[in-house]
Amino acid sequence: MTHGAVEMLALAGALGVDPDRFFEVIEGGPLDMGYLRAKTDLVRQGRLSPASFAVETAEKDARLIVAAGEDHGVRLDVLAAGAQRFRRAAAQGHGDEDMAASYHASFVP
Repeated sequence: MTHGAVEMLALAGALGVDPDRFFEVIEGGPLDMGYLRAKTDLVRQGRLSPASFAVETAEKDARLIVAAGEDHGVRLDVLAAGAQRFRRAAAQGHGDEDMAASYHASFVP
């Protein structure tokens, strides 16, 4: 959910679309979740520190879960991609920030 939320912000910005329109469209529906709004608000307000759950910790956990799946014959492709996204954000200097800082992995440095 975090990656989808911040990718929406990144794409909206790149396209010149106001992200508030997205929230208007989903308002009251099943995608209108407090978590979605909370994580996007962190990015929009530049409040990624202190982290409630840091990028580096999220990457570690995602990597371990992917490995556990592989050890038991289960491919977790979406989670593996998410772990790579967290690694990119950490490599860009956002490892200690909230996991919503994976927003920064949306852009080519």
